[in-house]
Amino acid sequence: MAAHDAVESMPIFRGIRTERHIRGFCGLFPRRSDSGGAERPGQRITQGGNDRIKRALMLAADTARKIDPDLAEVCWKLMTGKGRHHKQALCAVANRLVNRIFSVLRSGKPYVLRDRAGREISVAEAKALVAESYRVPEAIGATRRANRVPIAA
Repeated sequence: MAAHDAVESMPIFRGIRTERHIRGFCGLFPRRSDSGGAERPGQRITQGGNDRIKRALMLAADTARKIDPDLAEVCWKLMTGKGRHHKQALCAVANRLVNRIFSVLRSGKPYVLRDRAGREISVAEAKALVAESYRVPEAIGATRRANRVPIAA
C-alpha cells in the first residue's frame, strides 16, 4: 500500500489534499480582519477546528522547538527578531509541525532531524544544538512577560 493510499484510507483525512487543507482542519488559520484593504498580520487563530487537536499541536510544538533545530530557529527568530510573544511563536511552530506531519504521512518516509548543514543528527545532538544556538535571552523573555495583567486577589 502506498503512503498516499494510507492517508486516503484514514477517514479523518479523506478530502484533505494539501497542507492548507489540513491546517484548516486543525484550526490553525489566523482570523482575517481586513479593513479598507489593509491586512493586519499577527492576529489570533480562528475558533474553528477541533480544540483537542489544537491543544495537542501546541503541546507538541512546545516539545518540538526544544528538540528540532529548524523549529527552534523559527521560534527564536519570531521572539528575538520580530518581538512576538511565546504563544504566537508556538502557533507558527505548530503550523510547520502540521505541514511536516502531512508530508510524512503522504510520503511514507520518517522525519529525520538535521543540523544547519543538512547532516543527519541524533536527538541528543539536536537538543545540544538547540540549547547552544537558540536560547531566548532572559531579558527578552522578561519583557514578553512584563505585559501580563496581575491577578487580583
